[in-house]
Amino acid sequence: MKLIDIASRIDKSKNNESYIDINKVAYELDYEFDDEDDQDRLKAYWIGNWYCTDSFVGYRMYFLDDEPVAVSIQNGRKCDEDFKWFNMDLALKVRDYLISITRKKEEELNFDTCDINEDIGNSFKISYNGQILNHNNATLDGQSIKILERIRETPDYGIDTNLKIQLPSGEDKIINISEIDFKYNLV
Repeated sequence: MKLIDIASRIDKSKNNESYIDINKVAYELDYEFDDEDDQDRLKAYWIGNWYCTDSFVGYRMYFLDDEPVAVSIQNGRKCDEDFKWFNMDLALKVRDYLISITRKKEEELNFDTCDINEDIGNSFKISYNGQILNHNNATLDGQSIKILERIRETPDYGIDTNLKIQLPSGEDKIINISEIDFKYNLV
């Protein structure tokens, strides 16, 4: 699935909206942001997310004034959020917006970009069964499955990988989470 298709179909409901650490966005754009000034034009929505220890992590898409500007991935709670901007003009537009909030001077830019037409597949993977947020978006070999139970082998560590699932045929099966895919949060 192309990022541009995700941008047009992403769930923009309040339930799927992600908190934005505006300081991280500013830092990513080589800009020093002093404080958490109120802003209402930059929004982020989960493309696909999961739970890691005590935080939500995953893939997000950022919009400025409802225009897609960037995509990011954070694989774990203690991992950095890696941004890719859809093009330099959009990154500059977000940076100009941040500058307009704080009235700071522009500095030299250095950040990653990606093509909004890039195909990133139709799903994402999750490493541990305790990270699953949405039990209704799991698929196996392209078919929707029902997750019946997380199998806990090491309950104190949260690194369990096996699940009991129900196949479309009604058959129950034990599988490793690496065998299944999770659909993006699209409408």
